[in-house]
Amino acid sequence: MTIKEELRKKFGSAVRLNEPLASHTSWQVGGPADYYIAPRSVNELAEVIKVSKQFELPLFVMGNGTNLLVLDGGIRGLVVHIGAAFSYIKQEKYGVTVGAGTAMTALARETVEKRLSGVEFAAGIPGTLGGAVIMNAGAFGNYIGEKIQTVRLVSDSGANLELSREELSFGYRCSNLSGKGVIFEIDLLLKGGNPHESLRLIEGFIAERRRRHPEQPSAGSVFRNFPDVPAGKIIEQAGLKGIKVGGAEVSKKHANFIVNTGEATAADIMTLMEKVRQVVKEKYALELQPEVKIVGEES
Repeated sequence: MTIKEELRKKFGSAVRLNEPLASHTSWQVGGPADYYIAPRSVNELAEVIKVSKQFELPLFVMGNGTNLLVLDGGIRGLVVHIGAAFSYIKQEKYGVTVGAGTAMTALARETVEKRLSGVEFAAGIPGTLGGAVIMNAGAFGNYIGEKIQTVRLVSDSGANLELSREELSFGYRCSNLSGKGVIFEIDLLLKGGNPHESLRLIEGFIAERRRRHPEQPSAGSVFRNFPDVPAGKIIEQAGLKGIKVGGAEVSKKHANFIVNTGEATAADIMTLMEKVRQVVKEKYALELQPEVKIVGEES
């Protein structure tokens, strides 16, 4: 039985072939995935992983496609989207159990509705909790890793695993979770809160993001900040705001954002990223490191 036949047999029409990934990424660029599926349960996720291993099919996991640059040639193998089936929040006193497909803004707002506090900073962060956990996403001096108690995932063999707080480690935009498996659920420890005060914080965070960040399609911050200075400040000082390659432009609003002005390709974005890196290196002897994940093949 071929890979296609096995996938169709197990998952039916849920499997898509040659799925354009530009419609699944916040930059709105990227070529097709050979196979694309959004599992409808943890058991189905485990089956997907087992099939990929059986056929030695490369597996790539994505949430909302933020913080991600898919190259124009697309992704060979199987793309697994952790989406609606994994979007939920269950309260247990001061703790919440959250599906990895839950949007960060929804997490912030729904915990406030449950009279809990601690993740207001997540409001406005693009993407879902699963990806945020792997990269220890944060904003305004707060990081999601500080709230995590347990992470549940499906291993490469299709088995369910649970990692406790003591088994986890988090750093700046990183964790020890890469390569451990596919995250499907997270326990967060929060505290009781005042909904009115929490909502005030959320609205303030969102307003600040709108003030600072461009509205055009982007993937958030392109480069990692330096310990003592934001990357955007260095890029702006280098006079790079507004420079373009094809349909990609260094945002005039925030220099650490590259925006799609309408017709950008992944190649445009890659070329512009390299140009920014070269200019910053020449002017300041500083090496900018990408914060966005670059995946796939060039066309």
